[in-house]
Amino acid sequence: MTGATAEGAADGSHDGLLGARAQRTVLIGMVAYVALGAFESLAVSTAMPTVAAELDGLRLYTLAFATGSAAGVVGMLVAGRWTDRRGPTPPLLAGISLFLAGLLVAGLAPSMPVLLAGRTVQGAGSGIEGVAIFVLVARVFPEARRPKVFAWFAAAWVVPGVVGPLLAGAMTQYLGWRWVFLAVPVLAVPALLALRPALAAGRTGPRRPVADGGVAAPWRDVAGQVLRGARGLGTVVLVRAFVAAAFVGAQVLLPLALTRERGLAPAFAGAVLTLHVLGWSAGSWARGRGLGGLSHAGFLRVGCASLVLGTAGVALLVVPGVPLVAAAAPWVLSGLGMGLVFPTLNLLVLELAPPSAQGVSMSVLQVADAAASAVALTGTGALLWALHDRVGPAAYAVCLGLAAALALAATFLVGRTRPTAGARSVTNSVDFPSGVRDAADEDALPARSS
Repeated sequence: MTGATAEGAADGSHDGLLGARAQRTVLIGMVAYVALGAFESLAVSTAMPTVAAELDGLRLYTLAFATGSAAGVVGMLVAGRWTDRRGPTPPLLAGISLFLAGLLVAGLAPSMPVLLAGRTVQGAGSGIEGVAIFVLVARVFPEARRPKVFAWFAAAWVVPGVVGPLLAGAMTQYLGWRWVFLAVPVLAVPALLALRPALAAGRTGPRRPVADGGVAAPWRDVAGQVLRGARGLGTVVLVRAFVAAAFVGAQVLLPLALTRERGLAPAFAGAVLTLHVLGWSAGSWARGRGLGGLSHAGFLRVGCASLVLGTAGVALLVVPGVPLVAAAAPWVLSGLGMGLVFPTLNLLVLELAPPSAQGVSMSVLQVADAAASAVALTGTGALLWALHDRVGPAAYAVCLGLAAALALAATFLVGRTRPTAGARSVTNSVDFPSGVRDAADEDALPARSS
């Protein structure tokens, strides 16, 4: 009996899962580590202008973000098959190591090129660990508890989202910008120690073999489902891409609208942006507790509808005479929608994919999110400035309307997130989970929650 199995047996676990006490310890470690990652992500954005100025690298300012994002996508692609073949522990340890090493390189960087190298290493590690940690959740926590785990992941962003920029600004001003990078590796040690039971349990590879052509086949086979818009996993990924593009496309417009059209100082504009954090937290809390007895499809429909209302509603920011409070309030709905949708999509991927394919499937999901967000950022910027010279502030409303249209399209796709009974898709032809039901049945039954 392995160490992980012995520990689980002593703690009352079964079916390869940790017992309740070990699960609580692991959850604390996971949430703490996610919160540190959230703080780092937000803090770097705050500190980077100072970093670039001190390192004489203002011309490389945007690359400090672009290199990390590009490396993150590469990390996601690598993590999928690696996780399926070796289990989530080896890639998670590698991803964490790269992430922390990148922070150390960036924090000690003597020049901007060295900082960019650190950001690249950090981004690659973030992409790898982002896929592996979700697969580790499936290895450690029973299906009924996963909604609450994902809700805690979202909640881990709340405090960093509210106080992170302010704390990062204070650290940059009084301690120096290097501590924005160097503090996280130090604080990560206790969180990683709490993850030890999960890392031991996650060293196992796929639980059972899957035939060629199944979900565990190479990345291209899973991506093929997305390109075909196949029912089940393919549509789940498409919904993620649509809602990510809608949210990011709207989010990037708000600081410009608030500062250029409303005349707000950057600090006040940032305060408005944090409204979505409150909504996201509330949505994740409701999703984690299965409020209303809604099915997965029900949570997705409510979440997408909320995102539609939120992204369309903030167009009021460019309408003369509308009070700022009334114009900004809909942004809470956008966060609420994301808090309902994202955990549900993660759950669906883990349910639709057999254990031996969860890494590839989660990788496809996150790459689709990153790619859709990049396209939305590029397209929104181009469209905004192409229209602004002609129609003025109304250009914001047009772009926000397009973001709302993407969220509305996701709403219509929700019914296809479950394959129909008897359909021979890649997801249900091999090792299809017993919990997957007909689309009509799914709408009638509540989502499972503890």
